[in-house]
Amino acid sequence: MPIERDLHDLLHDHDCVIVPRFGGFLTHYRSARIDTARNLVHPPGKDLSFNRHLVRTDGLLADRVGRREGLDFRQAHAVIDGEVDAWMAKLDRQGRLEVPRIGTFFRDGEGNLQFDPDRHVNYLKDAFGLRPLAAVPLAVPETRKEARVVPLPPPPVHRDPVSERSGVSTFAVAASIAALLMTAATWIIVSGDRPGTAAWAGLDPFADSGTPQYTPRTEPPVQELPLAVVPSIALPDTGHGLVELSLGTEAVPLMVVDLGAEPAAARIAPPESTAVAMPAPQRRYHVIGGCFLLEENAETFVAELQARGFAASILDQQGGLYRVAYGSYPERSLALEALDAVRKEEAPEAWLLTK
Repeated sequence: MPIERDLHDLLHDHDCVIVPRFGGFLTHYRSARIDTARNLVHPPGKDLSFNRHLVRTDGLLADRVGRREGLDFRQAHAVIDGEVDAWMAKLDRQGRLEVPRIGTFFRDGEGNLQFDPDRHVNYLKDAFGLRPLAAVPLAVPETRKEARVVPLPPPPVHRDPVSERSGVSTFAVAASIAALLMTAATWIIVSGDRPGTAAWAGLDPFADSGTPQYTPRTEPPVQELPLAVVPSIALPDTGHGLVELSLGTEAVPLMVVDLGAEPAAARIAPPESTAVAMPAPQRRYHVIGGCFLLEENAETFVAELQARGFAASILDQQGGLYRVAYGSYPERSLALEALDAVRKEEAPEAWLLTK
């Protein structure tokens, strides 16, 4: 009754599977790589290794064999022990053991057990169906540096000192002529005193403008009014907020006064909440995914399930085995739906426990 198929299927879901009295198989993630010798791009995967010191059973292989053959835990261990005895006998007899889809075991010159994994098997589920692709080198066009055009400054302008002196002389002559014309025009306007013409006395500083005369004021004097008598206002002893007070005058009959905020002692405390906390529903239905002899193996399995998004936990210890649940549910219908999904996508051997 071979166990190679069970071992192959378990390595797709777990990073470590132990064969009692023989050793443990470990998977290691390997990223995509380029094979420059054969110009191939290999997809990511999981490499398989063997550790002959891991001989204490974790219950994974025995649980799967028992479910497949309908055996209990002890009978499943007996089946595994018989298969391991056959493997060891073949190694001692032929010095070589080939496990299909797992790898080849052999003994070196010193008698130590060596393992060569099957390179054609990829245990990474995410890379299922991916095959190596041809790596075609990409021709990168050569970039040429373009010549940079740097603008040159314009040549300096050479000035002629003779022309500059002539320009200055022309400007001085024109300014002198303009000053003479303005002086003549001003003298003509000031000296003109003919009747019927406009008066230009404001422009002549030497003309006689006459003696200024005093004119007495005819407006009545401003009388000072007596100050208005402010009436006294009586504020109420109690009260708060904005209130209207009477001033007793016709001009302003009412005035709004802010008496301050309400005292803290008079404020009414809000009623306390009357909400009653309802007890959480009891989760009696559990989807069991595996039973482990060692607690550390059960905790490893729980961590793997939680990393994949399950609310996994160690439910209890029954018959010396730690039972791990994918999740727990308060209603049987919800638990059956979760069990169907786990059997289809994760573990066909999952089962329902009611407590």
